[in-house]
Amino acid sequence: MPGLLLRGRYEEVSVTTGQASYSIELLTSINLQQGIAPGERQSDRFRSRGGVLIQPFFDRNNNGKRDNGEDTYTENPELLLILNNQPFKSFRPEIQTNRILVRLPPATYRLDLDPSGFPLDWQATVDAYAIEVVAGSYTIVSVPLIPSYTLSGVVTDVAGNPIAGARVEAITSEATQRRFSVTNGAGVYYLERLPQGSFTLQINGEPAQPNTIFLDESSEPFQELNLQPSS
Repeated sequence: MPGLLLRGRYEEVSVTTGQASYSIELLTSINLQQGIAPGERQSDRFRSRGGVLIQPFFDRNNNGKRDNGEDTYTENPELLLILNNQPFKSFRPEIQTNRILVRLPPATYRLDLDPSGFPLDWQATVDAYAIEVVAGSYTIVSVPLIPSYTLSGVVTDVAGNPIAGARVEAITSEATQRRFSVTNGAGVYYLERLPQGSFTLQINGEPAQPNTIFLDESSEPFQELNLQPSS
């Protein structure tokens, strides 16, 4: 019958009694004036709600999954995460050592990543996630953070004079990503948020010298490389 709870209790022999005892209790949550009063247990509330389990982690080898030895990152989630264009802390997240839990009503949500919350020399592989929350369970969202590299230097002509206003580009070998910078008056360029991989370097659309650079796990986050036009 709804609203009734049958509970058994067993007591062993102790210093106050010489024999064991067993009792059965019949409890009710029925309010005779207002009807059945649902319990306040978290499991009861969770039946009509769901949640999101967010796990940002350092994807050091850039394979999109968390491997052994790759730590999670749960510092400052209010800076890193934005949920449905609202401040993340307004959803009262539960921040644990290796994950972030948020209880939410069933619906579709948008989770954005704010670059201001990225740890130093790391970046996200995507900018946003679409999340479907269903009642009674947590939707798991893995957020890989990959190493982020910066390439900087001076662009000069063959005589060693700095070239101002030159467009410097770093293009992945698959041509799927591009980063560009325009040199300042001193000929300095600054390319940020480069992922791991091989890049072709161009100046004003023409091959630069040197023409390529390769970044991997052993590379320093900041790379200094002076460039010249190939002709």
